[in-house]
Amino acid sequence: MKKSMFFVIHWAEAKRYSDALKQLEIDYTIETPDDIPSLAPGELAFVFPSLPIRLYAKLRTLFSQDAKQY
Repeated sequence: MKKSMFFVIHWAEAKRYSDALKQLEIDYTIETPDDIPSLAPGELAFVFPSLPIRLYAKLRTLFSQDAKQY
């Protein structure tokens, strides 16, 4: 997967987002502060490839934020 964008969340919320993404059938990976040094301890990043605008809009709604460029 060519990484394009990511959303930062607190690790305690990871299961909720993971379950929602499985229902939406959107591929992703999860990265830690070891992978993305700008993350604070206790944060995770849900990382995505480039997506059609319709899917990106669903992600924006789910995460309640804009994605950061990878």
